[in-house]
Amino acid sequence: MWWIVVVASGLALSQDTQAQTLTDSLTFKTQDGYQIRATLALPSGQGDSLVPGVVLIHSGGGDRSEWNAFIPLLNQRGYAALAYDIRGSGGSTHLPEDYTHRAIYDDPEMAPHDLRAALSTLRNMDTVDAQRIAVVGASIGGNLAVVASAQFDVQAAVSISPKTSAVRNLAGRDSLSLSSVYYISSSLDQGGKRKAWVEELYGLTTAPKELDIVQGTGHGVYIFAEDPQLPDRIVAWLDTQLKKAASQP
Repeated sequence: MWWIVVVASGLALSQDTQAQTLTDSLTFKTQDGYQIRATLALPSGQGDSLVPGVVLIHSGGGDRSEWNAFIPLLNQRGYAALAYDIRGSGGSTHLPEDYTHRAIYDDPEMAPHDLRAALSTLRNMDTVDAQRIAVVGASIGGNLAVVASAQFDVQAAVSISPKTSAVRNLAGRDSLSLSSVYYISSSLDQGGKRKAWVEELYGLTTAPKELDIVQGTGHGVYIFAEDPQLPDRIVAWLDTQLKKAASQP
């Protein structure tokens, strides 16, 4: 039996799976001074073994609660999960008044700092294996997941509904070295544009890599409603990449 306890909201749920604890009281600071709120979920029953970790990044206009239904699956499979609010969203520091919220989707000096701080926070936890870290993101989070593959030394990334130009803008460069990325889009998101962008990014990525086109129009985590088996495929991809990393000397 596991229990999810969301401290700030008082929400409690239970289901018959592996025990876990979920708390959303975590706050950390970025290098440029933003306070970032996060939810941390650690699997129980691991003994002294270090567990792999996954950073979860929400879509534009959303917050970390987008991942509440996915976190239990990660915990059940033995992953620590850290979902955070991008600056300007949820409980994180608000953006400057003269800064348009949409500009954060392209500025390499804004949202990437949040991800860097989240990765550092997760890697520095005593229970987490710093050499087995993945990033999973949707929409702007999907763009940041690709940036993580290129620049932040993660072992795997899952990018849902990304956009090629935004990836390059957030990375601050056009040329990217990408590997170990699982790309996902619905077939008709933005009239098929997102499908074209994931295919483009997939073509720029070296193996291991995966491409998954789901029939429908869903964007970001809403794609899960169109393919209920997709979360299991994502975790299977993480298993393959991070367990491989664990077996290497």
